[in-house]
Amino acid sequence: MQNVMATPSSSASTDAYAPGLDHYASRHRRDAVKRLWEEPVTFSILRAALAQVPTSRSLSVMDIGCGAGEGLHLLRALHATRALADLPRITYRGLDLDEGLLRLAARTHHEEDDAEFWHGDIREDLPEDPFDLYLSCGVPYSHLTADELLAALTRVFTAVRRNRTRSVVVVDVLGRYSLEWVPNWGRARWPYRMSFFQSDQEAQDVPMTFWDAGGLRDCIGQAARNAGAHMERQQLFDRSIMVGRHTATGQFNPQLPPYRTLINLLEDGDAVPLEDLRAPAVPEQAPPVQRAFFSQLFTQWNDVLDAAGASTRARSLPAAVGGPMVARGLRAVEHRLSSGLGVGHSLSAVVTLDERA
Repeated sequence: MQNVMATPSSSASTDAYAPGLDHYASRHRRDAVKRLWEEPVTFSILRAALAQVPTSRSLSVMDIGCGAGEGLHLLRALHATRALADLPRITYRGLDLDEGLLRLAARTHHEEDDAEFWHGDIREDLPEDPFDLYLSCGVPYSHLTADELLAALTRVFTAVRRNRTRSVVVVDVLGRYSLEWVPNWGRARWPYRMSFFQSDQEAQDVPMTFWDAGGLRDCIGQAARNAGAHMERQQLFDRSIMVGRHTATGQFNPQLPPYRTLINLLEDGDAVPLEDLRAPAVPEQAPPVQRAFFSQLFTQWNDVLDAAGASTRARSLPAAVGGPMVARGLRAVEHRLSSGLGVGHSLSAVVTLDERA
């Protein structure tokens, strides 16, 4: 049985994410792109993290910014695939500021007796207990300023050092150079709106911080030095490069084609003109490394479309067959080239700390 337990915090929950209650309770949020494009990347991130955790009879998880308990759902789903066959028991604690989402999490996971959901702020209320995995998903760390993220990670890393454990920390943030918000690439923090929520309530603007690989690596490295912690390795992952949710809303880059909407149609077997799916020009304001990445990605993306358009057999297939085939080819390009540069909707770092010596 879950318990939503309050811990002291100077930051009160607000109504800014009231639409999120509708969204996370909606069966429509798991569209084809989420199931086939995004969740496989999330599972790759989890597998990379779990590969670094010492083998034992259980896995202790601290889910920072747990929201409605999506992290626990993903761990259970991964366990169901037998990828976690050697970890028969997951002990989970979620921490979040939003009491409404915590109540939803408790209702959603009410049949599980090894999870708790706590009200608190990572900037002040990190439990002192040792954990194997400090998880985050849904970009909770982007709510923090750069200085706050440095302080929060220093706090986490210090807890690992104090507890003398080998622990893995997953840091999930918004990617700075996503195509969804090219006009805002010049700013690291700006008012963001989750207008993709499946809700009749209007989402509000909330200041969020956006990260590229270099900035996030520097922040993590400085936090490790501040904590005096031994960082063994660090891996970065991009998620949703061409199909982020704001390609469908057009909220921040209305010039970008609605790729997520079009890909969902393809995955569902509906007809989509291939020309509508063509990649855009590489943004001129892209830094050199990101520019080179987008150039390669767009070339291979368009190659898939050209091959599909030139194939007589492909043209003769019904949309219910041909659409998913094209979508699979485009998906393979995005997944194969993803390089952890901060060019997707979100950027995740998997950080391994070992303080057992």
